[in-house]
Amino acid sequence: MTELKASLKLLCLLLWITFWYPPVWLAKKWDKIRWRDFMVRLCYIGILRIIGVKLKVIGQPVKIRPLLLVTNHLSYLDICLLGAAAPMRFAPKSEIAKWPVIGSICRMCDAIFIDRRPDKIKEMTLIMQAALGRGELVCLFPEGTTGDGLHLLPFKSGFFSLAEEPIDGHELTVQPAAIIYTHIRRLPIDTTQWPHIAWYGDMELFSHLWKLLKMGSIHAELIFLPPITRAQGDRKQMANYCHQAIAKAGRNK
Repeated sequence: MTELKASLKLLCLLLWITFWYPPVWLAKKWDKIRWRDFMVRLCYIGILRIIGVKLKVIGQPVKIRPLLLVTNHLSYLDICLLGAAAPMRFAPKSEIAKWPVIGSICRMCDAIFIDRRPDKIKEMTLIMQAALGRGELVCLFPEGTTGDGLHLLPFKSGFFSLAEEPIDGHELTVQPAAIIYTHIRRLPIDTTQWPHIAWYGDMELFSHLWKLLKMGSIHAELIFLPPITRAQGDRKQMANYCHQAIAKAGRNK
């Protein structure tokens, strides 16, 4: 029965994403960004429901623009959690662009695929500055990769330098947010279960997704934390503040 339910979930997931891709593509082509954002958000909400993820959102992104959202990163589910909460442009690592399904979902919402090679940092920074200057909410994963769910990886401070100069004449606001997976089938997640939620290292994507679909309901929380500006310090101090705030939010659960 578990295998059958997982198969049905996978089929529904593929049909749901396929259903939304054409209208989202057309909205983007016709420059109907609000329509696209609305449809993409509906798509994310549907993906979570199909998989069985119950999301609790605490707080919200501040209204100030330009705004950079920074959050911890555990799984491919993170993008769906964040996208279901608010329209935003993600800044995942460049390798994700080549992944099946997930790469398509990211392209659907105009993700900024981050190439962290030293000779590409300036180019990536300019792309993010342009998006922020247009008033778009940009979401950055400063760990640079996914963690194992047990330890919060150090934050790379490079892109926090975006706050060092005004963007389109305005000071950049940086808001940390914590992604927390709390329960599986209403029971607290234990250390042995984290590899079924967190996707990291050399885990194979489809086999991990298949195990995830067989697990049953997953409870997650997305907590938007108080924002900061350059007054908090330089890029390293800002990265450290966000790291500590997200780590504290996770420990309190």
